[in-house]
Amino acid sequence: MKKSYKFILAGVVFVGVVGWLFMSSFKQESVYYLEVHEVTHNPEKYNTKGMRITGNVLPGTVTQDYKNQYLLFTIQDIQGKPDTMKVEYHGIIPDTFKEDIHVIVEGKYDPEKQVFNAATVLTKCPSKYEADVEQKS
Repeated sequence: MKKSYKFILAGVVFVGVVGWLFMSSFKQESVYYLEVHEVTHNPEKYNTKGMRITGNVLPGTVTQDYKNQYLLFTIQDIQGKPDTMKVEYHGIIPDTFKEDIHVIVEGKYDPEKQVFNAATVLTKCPSKYEADVEQKS
């Protein structure tokens, strides 16, 4: 076999291995970005991977324990649909977390307990942190 063919073959093998590693790691780290009604109507479809779910925290449903880093609350679909979901979180509670705020939770849904076990809770920054934009007349 000629020397140039060996280099071409080695290059093709290298590119193939790098491509396979990239694709396999991308599949493992990808998550579904969903709304509450999508998960409550078909949790088995999305529970194979991690999920990010967006919703609004319902007032009167929050149970917080800062000492034990425990948070339990219910989120409602942001599209105004009546679907709700309980969320349980063990970890550092964000300072901006409160009732009636938009959140994104990441984790897995437990269909037996009907509870979303969140690994991450992200809150939407309050408007007081947003810059004022001047309107042109």
